[in-house]
Amino acid sequence: MLSVSKVSSESVEIVHSIQKKSFESLLNKYRDYETNPAMESIDKVLEKMEKSNTTSYIFQLNNVSVGWVRVTELEGKIFKISALCVLPEYWNRGIAQKAMTMIEGYHSDAAKWVLSTILQEKGNCHLYEKLGYIQKKEEILIINENMTLVFYEKIK
Repeated sequence: MLSVSKVSSESVEIVHSIQKKSFESLLNKYRDYETNPAMESIDKVLEKMEKSNTTSYIFQLNNVSVGWVRVTELEGKIFKISALCVLPEYWNRGIAQKAMTMIEGYHSDAAKWVLSTILQEKGNCHLYEKLGYIQKKEEILIINENMTLVFYEKIK
């Protein structure tokens, strides 16, 4: 059974490990050393977790920590999803989709959700589109010759 719960900065070692393992294959594929979450130090992850407008959630499957995400509340009840990740050995089990649905429910007052993902990762794009996110075609960020970030939003 999947559970999604708030996690404090005391769990930074666990979430840092999940993040590194989850983003490692993308780092190897795209070599985006400046932007890939696998490159973030534990101190950087801690700094992001401790921001006053940020809530971190950990995903547990049968009491095993398998993923995590940061949710940042921006102005006007806009919530930003960052570093959504699931350990590779738990991919393709619907964990990210279920977790996102639960987290959106925790913030039922949200006016809009925003996030970015890699255009070339069709599975990621499909996940967000399945959850009702719309790609903002006019907004892209070219990271390198192999990788482009695209931006999504979901208006409630």
